[in-house]
Amino acid sequence: MGKYDPLRDHLASRPGDQARMTFAEVEELVGPLPASARNHRAWWGNDNKVEAVAWRAAGWHVESVNQASRHVVFARGATSGTSRAGRTVTVTQASYIGAQLIAAMKAQEATDRFDRAKLLQLIDELNDNHIRGNAYAAHALLRAILDHIPPLLGCANFAAVASNYPWSQTDKSYMRKLLDFKLQADDVLHRQISPKTDLLSLDDIPPRAWVNRLLQECAT
Repeated sequence: MGKYDPLRDHLASRPGDQARMTFAEVEELVGPLPASARNHRAWWGNDNKVEAVAWRAAGWHVESVNQASRHVVFARGATSGTSRAGRTVTVTQASYIGAQLIAAMKAQEATDRFDRAKLLQLIDELNDNHIRGNAYAAHALLRAILDHIPPLLGCANFAAVASNYPWSQTDKSYMRKLLDFKLQADDVLHRQISPKTDLLSLDDIPPRAWVNRLLQECAT
């Protein structure tokens, strides 16, 4: 678990559109904040630092911070940040894999013989790269997730998940489309360089509803 994951999960579970927290309340969740959080407004910027990725993944952003009174106001919704490549990144309200779903999966730890630590790490990195706009990394991570989870559903591989698991008709259609996506992701991983430009973008990633439905089944 990352240092700021508890803050992400806390914000994801909050009702309403605004959350005012003292620095002490934040520290109750994540441990001691660095001195820069008290001295520099930039620490609270909605950018790509690890702490900002946490609250952005929950669908929130920092609206204001008062370092004299030691409190911060988070607001629900989108804001913009700058990626490491210098591109402007717009953060949507919901991350690719929902924070509440991640929390539900964490709650399944120690309930059976499976260790979910690697799966949860893959999901965190998928959300992070999706937020950053890293299409190829997101493809590769989602491809890894699809290969990693079949045992949770009593299946040997993802083809069996799509064909043999008792999905509803709609959900089975989702799973078959995710099975087809594996071919696209394989292309990302294995196609060699050529004279022809053939770039993928985040628009080529499967809709989050398909993947979240799959992981919901793994969290029950």
